Amino acid sequence: MQITIEDLSPVEKRVEFELPWSDVVPKLEKAYDSLRRGVRLPGFRPGKVPRALLEKMYKRQVEDEVARDLVEHSIGQAIRENQIQPVAPPTVEELEIKSGSPFKFTARVEVRSQVTPKDYTGLPLSRRPAAVTDEQITEALEGYRRRLTEYKPVEGRTETGDTDVVLVELSGRIGEHKVKRREVGIDLENDGEGPLPGLASRLRHKPVGGGPIEVDYTLSGDGVRPELEGKQVHLHVTVKEIREKKVPALDDEMAKDTGEAETLEGLRAKVRERLLETDERRIKNEMTRGVPKELIKRNEFAGAPALIERYAQLLVNRAKQQLMMMGIDAESVDDAKMRAEVRTEAEEEARGSILIQAIAEREGLTATDADVQKRVAELAAARNENPKQLRAELEKDHRIHQIEGQIREQKALDMLIAQAKITEESAPSLIVTPEQAKREAKENEARQKSAKAKKEPTP
Repeated sequence: MQITIEDLSPVEKRVEFELPWSDVVPKLEKAYDSLRRGVRLPGFRPGKVPRALLEKMYKRQVEDEVARDLVEHSIGQAIRENQIQPVAPPTVEELEIKSGSPFKFTARVEVRSQVTPKDYTGLPLSRRPAAVTDEQITEALEGYRRRLTEYKPVEGRTETGDTDVVLVELSGRIGEHKVKRREVGIDLENDGEGPLPGLASRLRHKPVGGGPIEVDYTLSGDGVRPELEGKQVHLHVTVKEIREKKVPALDDEMAKDTGEAETLEGLRAKVRERLLETDERRIKNEMTRGVPKELIKRNEFAGAPALIERYAQLLVNRAKQQLMMMGIDAESVDDAKMRAEVRTEAEEEARGSILIQAIAEREGLTATDADVQKRVAELAAARNENPKQLRAELEKDHRIHQIEGQIREQKALDMLIAQAKITEESAPSLIVTPEQAKREAKENEARQKSAKAKKEPTP
């Protein structure tokens, strides 16, 4: 087999193959022999159908199958021997087997960017101090109260109150997304919680047990997922049951009922400690997200379109899964449109991942068997599965390499953060989350509107 490789770009190769006819003949013979044993034609005993008749009836089918097998085997061999790292299945031109002639075909292969990372030590990163506000502690304590709350069925009342918990059946649409008919519980006191922010307040003082109530409003504000912001909600809601809440007092008795402290102050101290630990993890995640951004600034290179497309689809799948958890029909999502919307984020993730992998290789970072065993055990615990069985499944499906890659990347990230030039921030964090950015933009808009209203003359 002759192989010619041409670099079309840093992320794409053209691979030309030429197999002599002598390599094709045995494959055709084997295919026709297999066909002869399985085909049943009137007038012929099993396994005795003449080759000429088989060629007349099945030639195109046999040659297509042989061509695909030859392509798959040849490309696999070329990838191994030339250490090509494809990021997507190769694209192959139209195939045709010509009797007596060499079998030729061309494949276009998108490959992982070959990059030599530079300037990756001493990355400038900001780290804000871990902090816990009184409001966060109060909210956490309220969470305990909600978990210890008793819900008693209400009889004789014909409409919902302000603080009831209701069981409703709902269906309808959120923008172009269909909401499947289902039953959900909604706490009418908490407008930001439940299946949809803003729905709870619109179900107060509504009839119980009657026909569907039509609810129409626009999704906006805190707690609304970015892809649902500004969508029109149109729901049919039937209130099926109401319950009153018996909320425990915020005192030492409630603290004892949690099983975590003997006094309210003791519980408050534990809550503060836990929230600080959570914020420390959040800070580390913020710094981790900052690493790829800094690496990309220092390392310009082309990313394979197929790899970026794959990352975009992963982001789309993640968003669809979250929609499904909310009871929204994810089948109505336009994948192509959403991929276009997240392409910038996908490209950043893809380029950052390539750089971190390259750094791991350059630094000789590896995933030991003990590392893999620990990660598999963590996955098994999260899934409530047997670690040995899970590892066997991962190895059988050739997915254990993904685990090894994740470990190498994490080691590289830990190394880069350890080597970074970290600025301790006493002011609010320089790293702004999407939720914070959205909230600040709305606050700025409100201030601008207020200032404009004050300047305009009163009629």
